Amino acid sequence: MPNFHSSGIHINEAGVLPESRRYYNTPSAIARQMFYYPTEIGYYSLDDRYDFLDTSPVAKRASHRNFMLLYVDAGAMEIFNDGRRTLAAPGQLALIDCRKPHRYKALRDSWMLFLHFDGCNTAAFFEQIMAAHSGKWVLSLPAGGHVRSDLLRILDALAHPFTLHPASLSESDLSQTIYRILCELLFPPQENNSPDWDSIAQAIRFILDHLFESLSVEQVAAQVSLSPSHFSRRFKARTGYSPHEYIVLRRIDEAKSLLHTTSLSVKEIAFRVGYHSEVNFIASFTSKTGMSPAAFRRLPI
Repeated sequence: MPNFHSSGIHINEAGVLPESRRYYNTPSAIARQMFYYPTEIGYYSLDDRYDFLDTSPVAKRASHRNFMLLYVDAGAMEIFNDGRRTLAAPGQLALIDCRKPHRYKALRDSWMLFLHFDGCNTAAFFEQIMAAHSGKWVLSLPAGGHVRSDLLRILDALAHPFTLHPASLSESDLSQTIYRILCELLFPPQENNSPDWDSIAQAIRFILDHLFESLSVEQVAAQVSLSPSHFSRRFKARTGYSPHEYIVLRRIDEAKSLLHTTSLSVKEIAFRVGYHSEVNFIASFTSKTGMSPAAFRRLPI
């Protein structure tokens, strides 16, 4: 258990034990507009009386009606989120949209670390994380990750706000820490020598070696002995791109270079980077960059 600042709020909720602490944060106007920001964070010691309902007065606070990460440090929690129920064990983290119906309760003596946060494109980020995990909202965090330590870092920072204490963080620091947590949940860290990484690395090498040839997802998947659908899921989970999007973006990168370093026509460049139609190339380039190849060529280098 971390060393809490003495001004931590003692919580008067059934099942929340005295050693628990909770801290609030009111973001500035610029943080609301530009950053990710915490609104409430806590580390609760619980017994089996703890049963949080979204109809409670606590749930109606503005600091609660946003998004929540709930990390089970010890014990076990039962969590209901938007009509679905699941269990969370030690080392697991739940993603909860607190704007929707939700409830969570301790099944036995437990420790719960939680963060309420909002800002920037939080809702879209939240949905992307859910989609990346096939709709699962209780996740087992991989070894070597930093989610728990980053949550504790935010907790310690809000226990020492606006001070010269080493744990104190600026609003931009808090935003970057939350962003790092969200990125880790979207793209969990993997060992570079894992079988999964080896197959994706092999696929990327094959794509780059044959980038300007006729290339399909099926061909690339066959090179690493995976079905196209399974390969596509693993590729996106590891890189953030679908295989098709990765191929298109790398071709456009090469086209950008050719537009600025050669006098080749747009049609010649289109065929050189793997397109069979100048029209399709122009449409793809414009879609991905926001300007036509001719307009890009006119830009100063």
